[in-house]
Amino acid sequence: MSYLAFSKSAARFLTEKTGLSPEKEVVLAYSIELLALNLGNILFTLLLAALLGVLPGVLSCLAAAFLFRHTAGGAHSNSPWRCAAVTIAVYPAMALLAVFLSQYGQTLTGVLAAAALLTGLVTLAVLAPVDSPAAPIISPHRRKKLKVLSFAVLASVAAAIFFFRRSDWLYAPQIQVCLALSVLWVSFMLGKPGHRLMCLVDRIKIREVRNL
Repeated sequence: MSYLAFSKSAARFLTEKTGLSPEKEVVLAYSIELLALNLGNILFTLLLAALLGVLPGVLSCLAAAFLFRHTAGGAHSNSPWRCAAVTIAVYPAMALLAVFLSQYGQTLTGVLAAAALLTGLVTLAVLAPVDSPAAPIISPHRRKKLKVLSFAVLASVAAAIFFFRRSDWLYAPQIQVCLALSVLWVSFMLGKPGHRLMCLVDRIKIREVRNL
């Protein structure tokens, strides 16, 4: 269901120009709203990260989360507004934590990365891919393919951590920790605790926006 007036107006305009049916107009309005919310979500997250001085770390978190989301799946809110709020809150906070932890040197970073990768490996092997009632994974072939791809993403993250461990770039230690924390976050969201968290988020009452 669409709540934003601009998405309805845009869908109405496109429907009139293309001759789509009223049923398609509803779907188009929701798609426009979802696209706008996702773009706004990313932009606000990056803006906050830039203001906090953790833009490289947040970019690495978002990249890892995006890849895992489209392979391993995981818990998510029924509302794109709530999903956006979680993203804007969690990833900059994760990057700030990475800044703090990276100050303790490569030993702690290495231990954290190893623990995160091991946790991610076990979680993916047992749980991935995690679907939802709204979009169930019916095909066994697709389920197997997504599991293999999720392992490929984890291997890519491990390679990136190893690469940044050998890098002299100023932000390399922070990005290592960010990637490790991202794997831990993804593992959390694949399990029951992550689903319970998102159920709790869905119970939070928010005022619907209707006149934007």
